[in-house]
Amino acid sequence: MKPEVQEQVARKIVNVHKHVDGPWFWTRYSAKPYVGCAAGCPFCYLRGGVYLGKRDPATFDTLIAAKTNAPALLRKELARLDPDIIMCGDWQQPAERIQQITRKMLEVVLERAFPLFVLERSVLVTRDIDLFTEIARKTWTGVAFSFVGADEEQRKAFEFRCPSVRARLRAMEAIAKAGLMTGTVLMPVIPSIGDSPERLDTMIKATKDHGGSFVLAGGLSMGGVQAELTLQAARQIDPAAEAKIRRLYRWAPGGLPAPSPPSFYTADLGRKVRELCLRYGIADRIPRYVAPGPLALNRKIAERLFLRTYDLELENAASAHIWAYRKAAWTLDDWPDNLAHVLANRGQAGLEAIPDVGRSLAVHIAEWIGELASEWPSLSADSAQGLLWPGTVRG
Repeated sequence: MKPEVQEQVARKIVNVHKHVDGPWFWTRYSAKPYVGCAAGCPFCYLRGGVYLGKRDPATFDTLIAAKTNAPALLRKELARLDPDIIMCGDWQQPAERIQQITRKMLEVVLERAFPLFVLERSVLVTRDIDLFTEIARKTWTGVAFSFVGADEEQRKAFEFRCPSVRARLRAMEAIAKAGLMTGTVLMPVIPSIGDSPERLDTMIKATKDHGGSFVLAGGLSMGGVQAELTLQAARQIDPAAEAKIRRLYRWAPGGLPAPSPPSFYTADLGRKVRELCLRYGIADRIPRYVAPGPLALNRKIAERLFLRTYDLELENAASAHIWAYRKAAWTLDDWPDNLAHVLANRGQAGLEAIPDVGRSLAVHIAEWIGELASEWPSLSADSAQGLLWPGTVRG
């Protein structure tokens, strides 16, 4: 049964995140033209919480609100924002084929020259390769495809209304052939079902074979109404999976699960994915796009700190150590002065004086400034011009 679609006039369309989403999608903004999702995947954390507002979670996949004024709002709101990566659009709704709200939003992103990141399970994204390419000519575009796994057994249990795995991989190949950065977001990885080395290997190899340059993997969130639905889907594949999932999430019958898996499990999953990505010559993080400008160096330094937080998570480091790097990354990402200027004018003491940095990080940052200035002279204290990144089309 097709979901009911109700047109809606929204008051606001752009979500401005407090911090850039590093080291995951590197997005600063997001804009969704629809509320609800016809795919109705049982594991989706958007079924509850602020996303649906006061709506009954049971209407998540039966009622789709279409924000018909989304393109006009986007044009107005982006005019007041500094350009940075925006996750924009929604191709999974059947209404999109008719209303084309997402396509009109992409035209605004192109007009305003904002870098774009797309994350989708729909193959309809190939419709908009022309706009993706034009945006990339001006700035940058990345298109990632979301999967729960590489085999149809998992798709039929957890993504039963989504295009086949093969169809999504073909779409990925088309995006890659257009010269755009693409890859896989393997989220969520279902414990005891999708996390075996064999299944992970299959997905990562398929990504490489279809032009993908990265695979990001993430654990399963169980902190909402999706928990019971996820268990039901897991039992379709393996009746014994329920007991394993309950143990992992410390979920006693009649109680509530932990919202996320324990850190040791997440670290082990990340290490498995990293090892396999190295085997196939692709990345387990998305390379960050940094726009040219006087603060480009700061963003590249912050990228290194964000990546270090992920390394520390995989090493099961103390949370305080991880947070020290994360807070420093957030601070430097938004720091208003070029860090090379700070170092040139005030020396290492100037870096140490920046909040959340301190002496030991200042030593590393000073070294990185030298390395980056040598590798990309455009990132020096005096200028920041024309860098080329994966997903940026020139010519």
